[in-house]
Order: sequence, then C-alpha cells, then structure tokens
Amino acid sequence: MNRFLFLFLSFLIIHQKSFSQSKLNQEKEIDSIYKLNIENTLKTQILEEFITKRENLTKENISYAYHKQGILYSFENNYEKAISVTQKSISIRIDTDSIDYYKLNNSFYNLNYYYKVQGNEKKQKEIIIKLQSQPVKNKFTYKSYIDLGFIFTNKGDYFNALINFNKVIENYTSYKDPRTLLKAHEAVIATYSYIDETKRYLEEINYHINSIDNILKNHNYLSTDIGYKNNLANIYENLNKPFKVIELYKQVLKVYEEKNDFGNVGRVYSNIGRVYNKLKKRKKANYFFDKALEIKTDKKAIAAVNSNMGDYLTPEIKIRYNKKAIGILLDRGYDETVLSLKEITNSDYTLDILDYLIENVEASIKNYESTLKNDDLNKAIEISILVDKLISFIRLESIVDTSKLFWIRKAASFYMKAVTLSYYKNDVSQAFYFMEKNKALLLLEGLNNTKGSNKKESLIISLEESIRQHIGKEKNLVEYILNEKRGFGIFCNENEKIFYKLENVPELINQVDSLKNKMSKYFIYKDDKEKYKRLANNVFLKLFPFKNSIKKIKNKGLIVIPDYKLQRINFEALIPDALTGEYLLEHTEINYLLSASVFEKLNRNTKKSIDKILAFAPVDFNQKTLQSLKRSKKAMQEVASICETELFIEEKATKETFIKELKNYSIIHLNTHAGLNKIDNDPWIAFRDKKINLKELLSLSNNAELVVLDACNGASGKQEIGEGIMSLSRGFFRGGAKSVITTQWKANEKSTNEILKVFYKELSAGKTKLKALNIAKKNYLKTHQLSETSPYFWASLILIGNPDSIKIIPSTNYSNWVWILLFITLGVIFLFLKRNKLYLK
Repeated sequence: MNRFLFLFLSFLIIHQKSFSQSKLNQEKEIDSIYKLNIENTLKTQILEEFITKRENLTKENISYAYHKQGILYSFENNYEKAISVTQKSISIRIDTDSIDYYKLNNSFYNLNYYYKVQGNEKKQKEIIIKLQSQPVKNKFTYKSYIDLGFIFTNKGDYFNALINFNKVIENYTSYKDPRTLLKAHEAVIATYSYIDETKRYLEEINYHINSIDNILKNHNYLSTDIGYKNNLANIYENLNKPFKVIELYKQVLKVYEEKNDFGNVGRVYSNIGRVYNKLKKRKKANYFFDKALEIKTDKKAIAAVNSNMGDYLTPEIKIRYNKKAIGILLDRGYDETVLSLKEITNSDYTLDILDYLIENVEASIKNYESTLKNDDLNKAIEISILVDKLISFIRLESIVDTSKLFWIRKAASFYMKAVTLSYYKNDVSQAFYFMEKNKALLLLEGLNNTKGSNKKESLIISLEESIRQHIGKEKNLVEYILNEKRGFGIFCNENEKIFYKLENVPELINQVDSLKNKMSKYFIYKDDKEKYKRLANNVFLKLFPFKNSIKKIKNKGLIVIPDYKLQRINFEALIPDALTGEYLLEHTEINYLLSASVFEKLNRNTKKSIDKILAFAPVDFNQKTLQSLKRSKKAMQEVASICETELFIEEKATKETFIKELKNYSIIHLNTHAGLNKIDNDPWIAFRDKKINLKELLSLSNNAELVVLDACNGASGKQEIGEGIMSLSRGFFRGGAKSVITTQWKANEKSTNEILKVFYKELSAGKTKLKALNIAKKNYLKTHQLSETSPYFWASLILIGNPDSIKIIPSTNYSNWVWILLFITLGVIFLFLKRNKLYLK
C-alpha cells in the first residue's frame, strides 16, 4: 500500500466525529484498524496515530489500542516493541476507575507469551505471578498455569508442573473454556511422557487420555496438538508397545513433514529408529537414523540419533556415540576433563546430557566387566561424580517433594551403578559416599532447610568421619545398598573396612520377604521354628559373607544402616549359627540409622525440654473401627511409677493436647493404634478423638531425645526407592527427634508392654537406650518359652538413631520404694552380721 493511501486512511479514522463520544464505538474503531487488510507494520503506525491524535479517547481504549498494537508487533517478531506497548496497556488499564479484568488479564497473558518467546524465563514468571494475583480470574489466568507448568517441566520439576495443570482442570467451572481444558490435559500427558515411570502412574495417565477423548467428542470443532500423539508414543514406548509406538510416530511424522517442521521431523526419525533398534531390526533402524542425520537444523535431534545408534552395540561404541551426542549439544568436542557442572546447567539441554552421562556410566561398567581396563574405570568414576552433582542440582531446583522423590528414585538406580564402579576400583570411601546419597536425602534436606539454605546440598558424612564417630573397640558398623538386581555391603570395625558384593540378590530378596513374613507370625509347630532357623541363618550368611563374621560381630555393638527390603526386618532375629539356633540379639546390641549423615545432623541439635515422659494412652477411640486397648492404661501407669511422667489417659489423650505439648518433653511415649491410609499409604497414629498423619507430623517440631511408638506397624509406610520407608518414625526425625523406638509389624500388646517396662527400669538406672532395650528383650526370652520366644513377640521393637543414655527423673513413688528396699536390705544384712557375731562368740 502506498504512503498516500495510508495517510488517507489515517485521516478518515482519526478525524471522524460520528462515534467520538462512544467508548464502545472507539473500541470498534480500534478493532477495525486491527482487521484492516494491510501490512501489520502499517496497522501499528495507524494505531499510534489513533492513540496520539484521536479526540476524547478514553483510558480504557488507549489501553486497548496498545494491547492490539502489541499483538501486531508480535506478528512481525518484534517482541521488544510488543513488550513495550503491552506494558503501557497494562499500566493505563490498572489506572482506570473501573478495571476490565478480562482485558487486563488478557494483556498480562500476552506479555507472558512475549517473554516466553524471548526465552526470558525470569520475567515470564514475574508476569505470571502478577496475573495470578489479580482479584478476578478468567481463562487467561488458568492458561497461565499451563505456561508456568511447562517452565517446571523443562526444569525437571515434573510434579510441580502437574500441580499447575491440575489447577486448570479442577477449576473448569471458573472459566468454562473447553480449549483451555483440552490444553491442560494435553500438558499432563506431555509431562508424564518425560517421567519414565509410566506403570507407576498408568491410572492417572489413562484418566487424562479418556478426558481428552471426551472433550473432542463433545466439542467437535476442537482437535489435539500434534505433539499430543508424539507424547503418547513416548508413553507407549515405556509400556513396551513398540508397534503402537511406531504407528503413532508415523502419524506425527506425516503432519510435521506437511508443515516443513524439519527439527521435529528429525527427532521423530530418530525415535522410530530407536524403536526398531530395540526390536533388533537393525536395517530399518539405520534407515531412519540416516534420514534423521540428513536434517542438520536441530542439534537435539542429531544428538539423539548419535546416542540411539550406540544402543545395542558394544559398550565401548555406545560410550563413543554418547560422547559425540554431548559434544553436539554443547557445540564443541567432548572431553571429560573440561566438562563442568556450570556448562551443563547453563545449556538448554541439561536433562538430555544427564541421560547420556548416566548411560555412559552403565556402559562403562559393562565395558570394564569385559575388558578389565582400569583407565576406563577411572574416567567412569569422574563422570559419576559429575552426574551426582547434576542430579543434586536438578533435585534442589525442584520445589515440591514429589518431584524431589522422582529425582531421588532416578538417582537410586545411578548410585547403584556408581557403587558398582567403586567396588571394581576397590574404593570403599567413594562407595560409602554414594551409599549415603542413596538414603533419606529428602529428610536430610528437610533438616537443613533453614532460611536461605533450601537450595544448598546437604552435607554427606565421609566414611572416615563416620568411623571416627561410631566405631571403636566395642562398636562395628555395616551399611548396605540394595535393589532387585544388585547389592553391596561395607562392614567396618576398628581394624578393617570390608567392602563386599551380595551374591544372588534376587534369591536374597525373596528370602528377606519370606523372613519378614515369618518374623511377624508366632511359631505354632516345632517345624515352624526349624524352618525359621534355616532361613534366618541363610539370610545372615548372605548379609555377612566375609570370613569370621560372627567372631567380628560378637560382644560388640553393631550399627546397621539398611536399604530397601532390609529396612523391613530386624537383624537381631537373624541366626548366625544354625546349630546353636541363637539369635543375633544374644551376641550383639543393634541399633539402626536412616543414614550416617542424618544421624550426624540430628546429633548436632541441642535439646531444651523437660526430662520427663510425655505419655498418651487413649484406651478407647471415637472412631469405632479402632479396637479398645484395655492393657494400655495399666502399662502407662506402670511406666509412670518408674519415671516421672505427664500422663494423658482416655479422654485427655487428644490430638490437640499432643500437638500443644510435643515440644516440651525429652521422651514421648504413644501407646495407641497406628496404621496406613488405604488410598495413599500415608501412615497415621490415633488419639482419642482424631488421627494425625505423616504429612501433619512432618510439619511439627519436637525436642525429643527419644520417641517410643508403642503401636502396631509404627515403622510401616510406603517404600520410596532411594529414600526409605515413609513411616511415622520419619515424621518424628524430621521434627528433630534424636532416636525412635518403633514396631516393624503388628505387635503383641502383652509382650511389648513387658519389654518396655523393663526397658524403662534399666533406662532410669542409667543404662543406654540400646543396652536397656537389649536387656529387656533378653529378659523376655529368659522368662518365656516355646512359642512365646518367637521373634513375633519380641523382635518387632527396634531402636533407630542415637543409642546413648538419656537423663531421666525416676518417679517419686519408684524412688521411695527403692529407698525402702535398700533400707530393708541393709537391715537384713545388719541383723545377719550381728547374729553371726554372737554365734562366733
């Protein structure tokens, strides 16, 4: 269009008088300019003229004109100008007497989009936060949750992303825009496609797939984005449905080719090649790999091709291909000596590079097992250290615990690989570090989560420091790392460090499962005990396979840091010698740690609390499905007769009282019911009126030197790989407790009460927590026989954490009885001596 026509149109629009007094018609004028069939640059100029020269233009319409101008600038990829005029639009609209929040939120949303295209994530998040803080919410507010979710997805904070997407889905009635709803469900599927745990979340995935199908059925003018099928293909690949995957990829490929979207074409070629590679159809795989390599526009696709081509070839070739892939993503050659955490995290391909590095560690193990070349082993250890730092960086950047747990699970598989490399290198200190990183990391992070330190990696204690703290003439330590395929142990005493491999791990796992089952049931027939002895002895020999193991353990304390299924059995009930049939309890005193690093952190805490017991015994419960615990009242009264106790019994044993008093006492004793929520396996413990669950407990601080969970299944909970059992014990440790005595299965009320009564007597006499519990259990075994000596009755109770003595005030009544008995004893002795003296005369 020539300049004359442009000026003529400007004159007509700016100087017409017929609609000048109408705000609505001013808006129509702006829309008419926006819709003109002329170049966008000319439309922006006309709008500028309109804003500066139009008479009686309202603030609302000046804002609206700038808003439209921003859209036109974005069409021309001039995002700086788009941002500038949209900011003006927002500022003016906020200053109006009656704010139109639909238009304001629209402008905020557009501004978020412009920053997104520019790659300015920081500014994008700032705008999203401002948009979401507006008092009126509409579809633009909820669309921004989708954008925010994808920011988290790109950082690996997948479950924070899902939280944002689900806000859009759950609040559909607030905005009623089916297109936005569809995008939210698609976003969920996209995020699950990155989480390589499809089977774990299959129910949720199917819900969203069905929801998408229903939206399309009810709104036939809508269609899914092509990326949706691509993401579905990734999910089906995790479900090992290769032909369904190939079908979906070919549908996606056709659309991308029609759009000349060469970057995505290359990625899909590479993905199809990878699937054919898994099917061992090398010719077809190479055809698609070659097609992908012909496209030079997308380095992520080229990197993926190189990595995929190395799959199912020799480990040495796989390593070479992955090195090349990393070099492509970083725009340089690959060299382990200069590859840095900063360079990787500053790139746009952090998650891709992490995957390639982990694959290289795995390939290095296979390569060493076939070649025994130490040079390759040393390089693999260096890569492992870098991977550890990289996973920690991503985990610490994640906000929600479910995302952190995902990265902890992902790390757990890697840490086993790193320990395997350390085993081949015979580097016990490095192995100990990786074992520690594989346990209770989220708990340790929570304990360190003071103001300003939530993104700082927690201190992992070294093997040398752990030996210094825990091991001496009277103490040994053993730590394990275990999964379904591999396992290792490190046993340390004052003279040696033994690093050993657990043999035939699948069989060991089955035996541990069977042993847990037998421990949690009492013996009925003589043959039951014999079967138990054989099994408990087999497990002992597998867990302590080194020479003279029982001789090294006997008559010394043993700290056990278990992993995976080993966290569900009591080592005290193992049998070192099948001939004698004696329990390990009779040879050593055992306490458990969640990790040496967690113990070290908790032990630093200084406690300010009353040296008394805070005890709760509801006896009966408002929730009628919970059985009455008739013995609990007497049991707690007996404890109160031994030690100074603040006792809350029956209707006084409420949840509110527990929360109020929790911080004030050094010992907390709960004699009640515990269990697991059927929906999410979240543990709970019951008070007279209500239950408290683990999620609530994690937010409560305490000053306890000892917590006694005198309740069934106190140590039960969901097993999180790489983190441990999410039990009630964990909640008290998170609150600051130094030690917890808890139950590993449905405890027998009578035997537990007997053991704890003796425990408190020994504790008040100055014994350590560990010695007191050991004496109490041995006393139980001595005073019972036959079936009552089954581990079911005595082995459920375990001590986790600090084993040391604790200051405790004896009960006044108990002290009086002690003095009375002492005087009686002295009197008897005096009379006996006096009588003997007379006799001698």
